[in-house]
Parts: sequence; structure tokens; C-alpha cells
Amino acid sequence: MKDKVIPNSTYPKIIIGDAREELEKLPEGCIDTVVTSPPYWQQREYGDSNQIGQESSPKDYISNMLEVTKQLHHVLDDDGSFFLNIGDKYVEKDLQMVPSRLIYEMKEQGWALRNKIVWYKTNHMPTSIKDRFTNTWEPIFFLVKDDKNHYLAPRYNFFLDRVRIPHQTDKNSIPSPKDVLSDEELEELPNEFTDRETLPYKIEKEIYDQLPERLKTKGKTEYSGKFEGTSEINRGQSPGARMSVKGLYYSRQRKHDPNEEKVIKYLRKCRDNSKYSTSDIDDELGYSHTAGHWFRLDEGGRSLPSPEDWKRLKELLEFDDTFDKIMTETHYVLQGVRKHPKGKNPGDMWEISTASFNDAHFAVFPKELPRKAIKATCPKDGIVLDPFAGAGTTGKVAQELGRRSIMVELNEEYREIMKKRFREEENQKTLSEL
Repeated sequence: MKDKVIPNSTYPKIIIGDAREELEKLPEGCIDTVVTSPPYWQQREYGDSNQIGQESSPKDYISNMLEVTKQLHHVLDDDGSFFLNIGDKYVEKDLQMVPSRLIYEMKEQGWALRNKIVWYKTNHMPTSIKDRFTNTWEPIFFLVKDDKNHYLAPRYNFFLDRVRIPHQTDKNSIPSPKDVLSDEELEELPNEFTDRETLPYKIEKEIYDQLPERLKTKGKTEYSGKFEGTSEINRGQSPGARMSVKGLYYSRQRKHDPNEEKVIKYLRKCRDNSKYSTSDIDDELGYSHTAGHWFRLDEGGRSLPSPEDWKRLKELLEFDDTFDKIMTETHYVLQGVRKHPKGKNPGDMWEISTASFNDAHFAVFPKELPRKAIKATCPKDGIVLDPFAGAGTTGKVAQELGRRSIMVELNEEYREIMKKRFREEENQKTLSEL
């Protein structure tokens, strides 16, 4: 039975065979994270007649790879992620664009590309070539299943806090009240404001009203930017916010952090039960193509009505007060840049040195690549897959992180290499312990 191939401990399951055939034997949706680096086209000879990588043309190579990615789409859970590291090839001084051509075809298979990550090789090899620049990086494509409706945000696992990079300094970028206010101004303000090491981020209206005018938002006090309704503390690092002098201006924002999807589904239900279409709502409120965003569920196009628009919309659609509190209560938030307390997003350029391995003469992943991918996307009880396992680096890292994994490798001789590496990790965990 297919379920028998699913490991019940963190010791990686090793499967020797052609990925195109072996992936068919896995249950549908059983994998949470795929991390792999397939043989690059026309780069290395691995000594097997069924190997991928020695095709006569990029087109044939891509065709074979698409057979694998089709199977990966089948075995990957709807919440899963796929990290693909794949290199390119020059033919007669012409870069073949193999990775990009493959990704384009994968989109037609039902994949969505979330990131094209640059793996900058800090110890890249020098070259004697004089008619182009040295190649110093390779792409890592971060893909997920495309659900065709583009409601991707709630659909796949992504644990950003696990891979955040600690800040180099703990110094807060927001100055203290004493840094920006005169003694006279400080005396006029309540202790709640002045007895702080840094300027407070969130204050109530009665305190805001006592602030010196130069600390108040220029012009209107309503925030209507793209972050309206969110609770991210770094909202103030937007270009518009940074235009303020020293970033020391307050804007009025929602006090609560609404569940956008839940609120929008409620609004859609209320609209559908009313006599108004979306365009009718725009007309009634005096907008053009604004109300439509209040009823969209996709992350890139949806938004919530402002507190004022919420009240007007409530009168129009006659809905109850279920969400009134979270949608209408406001406070004032300092428009400044503040570091995330858990560290910064690592971004899409990963500076990692290449790895060497003494037991075999072939390229291996540096462990940091699968480590970032697994930590960011695989649940603690999840399963990792590498369909081109090689020396099993992905499995080794999954083992170290307490994840189950499946390694598929064409060449039998690599089985012992992997078994030796996996035995080095002593802390095995059974499924019941995960």
C-alpha cells in the first residue's frame, strides 16, 4: 500500500528509483515541503541511462523535468511548498535560460511562483573568461500550488518568524520624548507620554490632542494608505511615511486588528442579501471602483472600509453590529520605523557558501538552503521530500530539525552514503513524539 512508504520517525526514508516512477507510489497530498536540486542540463554524467540531465536539448530536459514536477504537484499538500534550485547552461556563448523556461511551463501545470531567490555563493569560483561577468549566483524558486482563484495568502504554510534574522543592534530607531520636545512642551504633556524611553507608538485621542502641532500628522489625520486596517508595527517605513520630517507624525488608525477574510465574507453575505450591487454601493457612497475591494478575498486586491465608510456601509446594507467594535475604534499611531521584535525578514538574497563532500564526487546542497526552506514552510509534524536526493543533505537537515522525510535517488550507490550521514544524527523521534 502507498501509505507504507510514509516514515513514522525522523530517520529519512530512502527510496532508490526513478523519481518519475517512485513519486506515483506516494499518497496524494502527503508532502508538506519539497526541497531539491535536480541534475542540471548537460552539467554532469551520473552514470545511469535513465538519468535526467543528459538530454540532447534543453527542450527535452524540460520535458523530462515536467514529468517530475507534475508528480510533485500531486503528492504536495495544498498547504505545501516547493523549493527548486536549478542552474543554467551556456551553449556557444549563449545562456539557454533553462530555469526560466522550466518555470514558465510549470505555471501551466498549476504552480504559482512566490519568490525567485538569489543564492549568492560567497565562495564562488573565479573564472578566466574575459568576455562576460563571472557567474556568482543561482536561482532558488519558491513555488506553491496555484488554486486558480489567486487566494494564495491563507492557502499555504509559511512561518516567517522561524527564519527571521536578529537585528545587529537593539537600539530603537524611535527617539525619546526628551530628544524632540522642549522642556516647556514636556511639562504640558501627561506622564503617560513623557515617562517613556521612546516615543509611544499608540496613544489615545485625549493625549494626541495635547501634542505639539509638529508631532501631529500633516494635513488630515486619517491614514488611507495600503496598510489601512493592518497592525504591522513597520507600517511607518512606507515611502509616504518616511517623507515626514524625522518620521515623527501620528496618524489615526484602527485600534484592533480585524480578520480581513472573516470580515469580507460577512460583507459579501450582507451585499448578496441586499438590493445593491457593488457598483450600486460605489454610486451611493460617491466612489468609483472602490467598494469592489471591500468584497474581494485575494490578498493583493482586498481591503477593508475605513471606520467612516464602515458606518456608511452599515446604514446602506443594514447589517448588525457584529464587527462594529473592531472596525470603528481608533487610536493614534506614530509614523516611524521600528524594528520587528523577532528580527528582520531574510529577504530573497541568501548569501551562502557552496558545500563540499568527501564521500562522492558530485555537487551537494549547503545545509543552510534546505534549513531555511524547511523551517519556513514545514509544520513540526510535516514531511519533507527530495526527489533528487544525492547525498541526502535535505534529509539530513530534516532529521536535525525533527521532521520526517523521504529521499528518492536514482543511483543505488548513494544509499550507503545517505545511511552513513543519517546515522550521525542520534536524536530520532517517532511520529508520536512530533
